[in-house]
Amino acid sequence: MRVNTYSGALKQATSVAIYSIAILCTIQAIGVSLAGIGIIGITLTYVFKAKVDNLINGCLILWTDQYAVGDVVQIGDVTGVVEHINLYLTQLRGAEGRLITIPNGSFEVVQNLTKDWSRVDFRVEIAYSADARKALNMMEEVSEQMRSEPEWQDKILEPAIILGVDNISHTGILISIWIKTAPIQQFAVGREFRLRIKQAFDQEGIAIGVPQQSVNFQNNPNNASGDRKKGDNSYLSAN
Repeated sequence: MRVNTYSGALKQATSVAIYSIAILCTIQAIGVSLAGIGIIGITLTYVFKAKVDNLINGCLILWTDQYAVGDVVQIGDVTGVVEHINLYLTQLRGAEGRLITIPNGSFEVVQNLTKDWSRVDFRVEIAYSADARKALNMMEEVSEQMRSEPEWQDKILEPAIILGVDNISHTGILISIWIKTAPIQQFAVGREFRLRIKQAFDQEGIAIGVPQQSVNFQNNPNNASGDRKKGDNSYLSAN
């Protein structure tokens, strides 16, 4: 994929260089001085500032190998597969099939989700009464079972990292695991892992966390005889 990326950009850079040399030769041929060429260059740079910014940033993207055709990247709020890149713009194919065109000079931060390797960041909140250690052991067993199967051996690169309990709240216990995968394989591995965890939790009776609220019933001493007025719900209190 990177060969296709660089070959296309190299062709474009060659064209830009040829046109630039041709323009300089033409200007010199008509007798414009070097000072005049400098003034013209500054003027053109100011007029075409956006184009120049795109060109410079495009060169930096390719030079530093930030991403290439086939990578999954997030630029701002947009995420997609890089379908085309040149010195001026980047085109992403979104999840809904939309082709998104982004000028290279319009962003400073890009997140590459598939460079060298990827990761499944799996988190699930189990019920407060559930056995957290048992749930963590099950997650490790499921990940190891997947890693031992031929279909997933090349996709899962290392044993899973059990992060443990990340949070405890009134909704339950948050447990986490990381699974290192081959580039762009985190989506397939993550979907299969979630399915197997759901089945394993169901089989072992580990419930998913839900918000909890306690309701206390209290006797109203003013209505001990039972002559509480209709619509008086003061004996109920929720915590």
